[in-house]
Amino acid sequence: MRSLKLGFGIAAVLCALTATAQAESCRRVGAVGDGLTHDLAVIMSTHGLANIIEGKGMTPKGAVHTKCAPGMFGEECTSSQMACKK
Repeated sequence: MRSLKLGFGIAAVLCALTATAQAESCRRVGAVGDGLTHDLAVIMSTHGLANIIEGKGMTPKGAVHTKCAPGMFGEECTSSQMACKK
């Protein structure tokens, strides 16, 4: 009976460590894009974000969040998204 309890205890610790390791492998990735128009700036930032995530060998998770503001030469947009290691 004692070995059964010890086995469950070890299994619980391993599950907790695995969950922690998986949580740490995800992070928010961001990219900035400029354009003469709002639409062009959004495209540049979202496509840049996708390229960065793919280049880091990560998988995108969830929605892309994009914020735009007037920039030096038109519009400047910042896009971010959660990404996890494959």
